[in-house]
Amino acid sequence: MTGEQFLNSIRYLDNEINALDYERVRVMDQRQALLDAAQTWGGLNGVCVQHSPGSRTESIGIALASLITPEQVARKINQYQERLNRKIDALVDKKNRALTTIDRVADPQCRTLLTLRYISNYKWATVADLMGYTINWIMNDLKRRAITAFEKAENNH
Repeated sequence: MTGEQFLNSIRYLDNEINALDYERVRVMDQRQALLDAAQTWGGLNGVCVQHSPGSRTESIGIALASLITPEQVARKINQYQERLNRKIDALVDKKNRALTTIDRVADPQCRTLLTLRYISNYKWATVADLMGYTINWIMNDLKRRAITAFEKAENNH
């Protein structure tokens, strides 16, 4: 794996963690909606209602039957959290390894670029703005120098 591939793997893992966390929050929202629905429809428990096919009461019955239980939702949330924790641990390890190597890069501009882009996960335009340079110079010149310096620092350790 090249230095650039390793650095990009940090960004990709960071993005994956964000996506998993988004999904975890979505499932938590689903859990809350389930609890709200159970509270709203709770008065229907034990009630036998005669209804014709397609009626509103049949729709409510079908909706109730298709809901997953709070326990199933809690299990899903716990699985997402466990997966997130494993990914976060891997991300922290990768970032620590990268930061150790970045610290050995002599050029402060290269260290700054590597940190902003690959550790902080900023877009190239933001990196350019924060560093006070044009995006073209950042992407076409400084990036190449920074990656080369990172790979050299990694190989010399």
